[in-house]
This record gives sequence, C-alpha cells and structure tokens, in this order.
Amino acid sequence: MKDMTWNREKTFWLVAAVSALAVLPFLGETIFYSKGEPREAIVAVSMLQSGNWILPVNYGADIAYKPPFLYWCIAAVSWLFGGEVSEYTARFPSAAAFLAMQLVFFRFVAKRKDTATALLSAVLLLTSFEVHRAAVACRLDMLQVSFIVMSLCLLFRWDEKGCHGVPWVAVVLMACATLTKGPVGSIFPCVCIGIYQLLRGRRLASTFFSLLGIGLLTLVPLALWFWAAYRQGGDAFMNLMLEENTGRFFNKMSYPSHHNPLWYNFLTIIWGWIPWTLVLIISLFGLKWKKIHLRSAGESWKECLRHAWCRFRSQPPLQLFAWVVILFIFIFYCIPESKRSVYLLPIYPFMAMLLAQYLLTETGRDTRTFRISAWLFATLGIVLTLVFALVRLDLIPESLWGNGRHAAENVAFMHALRDTSFSFSEWLIVLLPVIAAAWSIVAVWRKTSATRLLGGVAVCMLCIFMALDGVYQPTVLSVKSDKKLAECFAGYVPDGPIYSYTDRLIRFYCANYYLNDRMRNFSLEEPTGTGYVVLSAKVKDGFLQHYSPTYRLTEVYTTPYRSCDLRANILIYKFEKK
Repeated sequence: MKDMTWNREKTFWLVAAVSALAVLPFLGETIFYSKGEPREAIVAVSMLQSGNWILPVNYGADIAYKPPFLYWCIAAVSWLFGGEVSEYTARFPSAAAFLAMQLVFFRFVAKRKDTATALLSAVLLLTSFEVHRAAVACRLDMLQVSFIVMSLCLLFRWDEKGCHGVPWVAVVLMACATLTKGPVGSIFPCVCIGIYQLLRGRRLASTFFSLLGIGLLTLVPLALWFWAAYRQGGDAFMNLMLEENTGRFFNKMSYPSHHNPLWYNFLTIIWGWIPWTLVLIISLFGLKWKKIHLRSAGESWKECLRHAWCRFRSQPPLQLFAWVVILFIFIFYCIPESKRSVYLLPIYPFMAMLLAQYLLTETGRDTRTFRISAWLFATLGIVLTLVFALVRLDLIPESLWGNGRHAAENVAFMHALRDTSFSFSEWLIVLLPVIAAAWSIVAVWRKTSATRLLGGVAVCMLCIFMALDGVYQPTVLSVKSDKKLAECFAGYVPDGPIYSYTDRLIRFYCANYYLNDRMRNFSLEEPTGTGYVVLSAKVKDGFLQHYSPTYRLTEVYTTPYRSCDLRANILIYKFEKK
C-alpha cells in the first residue's frame, strides 16, 4: 500500500463504507443458535415488557449478570425499529460499536503514523476472526471493547496535550464501559495510560492522583445504577455482582466458569487472528534469521536486558503506548483461572497497528509472502464455493460423516445447504469468493506489486467472510437453533407459562427468547394443578426421583434433536400435582 497515494479523508469514508457493508446487512440473517445471544436479548425483552430499566427479571426469577448498558441499547434500538427485539436489533449495538471503534482508531493511527498503516489496521480488524465474530454478535464484549479502545485513544491525545483539564469524552466512554461489563472498563484505560506516562518520565504522584480522579468520575454512573439495583434486588443482587467481578478475578466463584490454563491465552491470540495468522506464518519463512541476534558479542545477559529495557522505553510514543496496552491487558487476563478469548479483544486494535507496520515493511522487502498468500486464499475461496456446489448437486454422500455423535447434525447441515432456496442476491454473495479469487490469481499472474497482492489477499478474506455471514452461516446454523424447540413447546402450551427443569445454572435461553419469555423454573415455583415441564434427557432420572412422590408425571414427547443450550435431547412431561 505504500506504493499508492492515500488521501486520508477519502480513505476514512472508504473504511466506513466497506466496514458497514461487511457488517450491517447480515446481522439478522442468522437466528439465535447458542445460549449466549438470547440470554442477553431476553433482558432487553423483559425491559420493554415490564418497563423496569434498572433490574428487570426474566425467566420468572433471573436477573442479568452484568450492568445494563447493552440491554438499554438493545431496547432503545428495538423501540426505534418497531418495539420488538429481533436478531437484527439485538446485534445492532455491537455492530455500531465496532464501526465507531474502527473509525476512531483509523483517525487515531492515520494522524500519528500514516494513512496506509491506518487503512491496513482497519482491514485487519474487519477480517480477523475474533473481532469480526464479536462485531456481529449480541454479546457484551464488543460494546465494552469499543468504549475501552476509544477512551484509550482519547487519553493518549489528552497526554499529548499536556494532561490539561479533564478529558470529559474519555470519562463518558469509560463510564459507558463500566456500565456494560463492570469496573475493568475504567481500570484498563486509566492503568494503561498511567504506565505509559510513568515510562515517559511523568512524576508518580501527579500521574496517580490525576488518573485516580478520572477513574472515580467514571464510576459515578455505575455506582448510581448499583444503588438503584440494590434497592430492588437486595443481597441476591449484591452477591451476584461481587461474584461476577471480584470472585471471577480471584478464583472465588461458586461455580466453574471458563477455567483454562495459562497457555490458553496464547492459543486464542493465534486463533483469533485467523486468517491473518496464516499470512504471518508464511512471512516467517522469508526472514533472515541468521541476522537476528539476542545480544551483542561480549555482552552479558544483564547488560542485554538493560539495553532492551532502554530500547523499549525509547520507542516512539504511539509504539510504546501500543505495547503497554497489549502487555498489561494480556498479563492481567493470565492471572485468573477464568479465561475466554473475548477478554483479550481490547488489545486487537493495537496489535493490528503493529501487524500492519510489519506487513507494510514486508511489501517493500519481498513479494513471495504475498504471492503465496494470494494463491492460498484464492484457492480457499474456490474450494469453499466448489464444496457448496457439490452439496447442492447432492454429490457428497452422507456416509462421509460416519456414525459419530455429531454425524446426524452434520448431515442436517448438509441437507440445509442442499435444500434451501436462495434469492438472486444470495447467489451473488456465494460467487463473491470466486470473483475475488480470480482477481487475485490475475494479479499474481501479472507479477503485480506486493502491495496490490496484499490488497488481493484482504479482498479474498473479506469476500469469504461476507459469504459466510450472508449465506452459509444463516443456512447451516438454523439447524442448531432451539427455535424449533420453542415451536414444539408452544404446540403443547399455546398460552401461559412453560416450566423447565435443569440441575445447573444453564437455562433454555434460546427457546425462552422465541417464546417471548414465557418459561419458568419448575424447581423454584413448584406449580400446582396440571401443566407441562421440559428437561434434558441427562437429568431425567434425578427429576423423576425427586418429583415422583408429589407429582404424577407422564412423558409425552422426546425430541429427535439436541438442544443448543443443554446439548442433549429434550423430554416433555405432563405433570399433575397429587
């Protein structure tokens, strides 16, 4: 990209248009197919139904595990779109937050580096697996990450201007971050800019007290909500909030939650940067490793470490700041046992900037990395479309999937791709990877520059993502969804509550969303009279043993498919209180 002249303003609008086109049109195409998204969406449903915007209750007795800013956003967007929470309106806040972060970070990098680096950073974010997945999901993570990253950019600008006054916009953004997922929304920006300032020579006292004041300001809205929610929820609410924040960090939770070993964070970073991880691996073979020395001749390890520390501190300001953000947040999330790939999302924009610099340097050194990458992703696009064609022509035998646990589900995926009718626009989306592949192959054939080859690789990736989001995922993942389970439940209970029994915290989140929050907890309510209760086949014996003495229980139906939430076949029992 360095061999092109990039106008900053035009490139900004190009990034805005491409990012919006890649994200917004497909938000509502995939129905909910896992417990995570409907668990968040149902809170907004209960807000609109009850009018309680502080601590709404769903599933009859459940309160949200996190502060309410995401739910406010979903409810507000849904109200604007007609008053109903849909897959599109539930995912829109995450997508809008990603677009805001994308554009703010583009301007931030373009002003302090160059437009080419900012453009490639934006492309890397748009086409990295972890960021793209979070941008199109109804989850808390992208909303919080967007506020954290934008506030980091604003605090860096505040430092550039001599730390005069209060950075009010950054304060508001951090307050929104804490109202989304807790105090880390304020801790990360304040600590990162504080470490950066200390490394740059600012006095400890002035750094600490100025950032302490800013941090306390950002917690005021969270404290007000916490006070209002405690008045409604009492000790149950207080215990839940403490467990989800301090308990999760200090490994004091009452239930295991995403416990993973230390190496998990390294693995998720590698996986999260797919497909760019493949490009980076290919580029490593072109490096001249013999010229890379850890220390100079005759230099002791102590001197080597001292010189490395001096070089680290003397980096250009933005470079140093990026490394501080990456290292602090990564190390922070190595401490607790609870680890998830999405926890590391705040470091992705700063990693994207460093990776963009590396790739742009590579374009000026050698074209082999990008020729190989162009061939690789062109081939992937063609193979993806070819496999789809074979499925549509029914040329792939079902026996290919064997008789394993997931064989029936894989066959169902294949049938969905084979039998679904697609519109003209969807067929065009299917062809996008082939068109991008052809363009890349021609670019390689004509021995074009490494910069243009890199652009071809990015276009191939983007077209593959669009095909997945627009056609393949909506078709395949509808098979996994519990929407059909909700329809089955509604057939037995057209109106009123539908009871469920589980032996752990997981609920029928997806089915409850599609039933408009009609499900209730059988164990808590122990209903009188007659009705229906649904449960996982895994807990059948325990359920019958516990409730047979007080209820007449008759099994009326067993699903031939597994629930996406409970990952087991579901039984429906008719009950009658003895």
